[in-house]
Amino acid sequence: MKTASLITILALLGASFAHADLVMVNETIIGEIKSKTTLYIRGDKVRTDNGTETSVIMDAKSGDMITLMHEQKMVSKVNAAELKAAAAAIPDKPLPGAIEPKITATGKKEKVMGYECEIYTMEVPGVTTKMWMTKDYPGYEKLRDGLKVLDKLGTPGAKKPEVPGLALKTETEQQGLKFITLLVSLKEQPVDESMFNVPAGYKPPGE
Repeated sequence: MKTASLITILALLGASFAHADLVMVNETIIGEIKSKTTLYIRGDKVRTDNGTETSVIMDAKSGDMITLMHEQKMVSKVNAAELKAAAAAIPDKPLPGAIEPKITATGKKEKVMGYECEIYTMEVPGVTTKMWMTKDYPGYEKLRDGLKVLDKLGTPGAKKPEVPGLALKTETEQQGLKFITLLVSLKEQPVDESMFNVPAGYKPPGE
């Protein structure tokens, strides 16, 4: 749930720019627990490092999602198209995320990281997200463009929310839990293709 929620939040940032590699660092706060997540973006490929414990490698073109569990040297692989087909096969059950989010401009402003932000809310049944959006972040338009690939990695059938600016902070409430995500840094930086390979010695569960 954490990875899916993170991808949904990050999709708020994206438009289109396929050429520059990007590195994005976020801090997530759940209660008293803080963790850092680093995203590496190269073309249609995204790698998410959740601390030193797990990494998720996603390919927007093939739909493959590979999860690496580093301590156990374990790897698991699923395909988004196959998951979508399986969900569609369940009678009378809509695809997750198929409901278009309701976006509201609150009219309120607040500074985050020294940048003036406009506050928006996004609502879907059972989930409310508060977003601090700015247009003052250096090069934000190009950076937003570089994050378009994240839109392709969201929940199958999900509607893309249109929110102006770049999200520096989001606050999501779901099932009684509050997730706060802060943008630590976002910049163009070369990402080596090897980042998206499965390391030697990693095996599927049970092998």
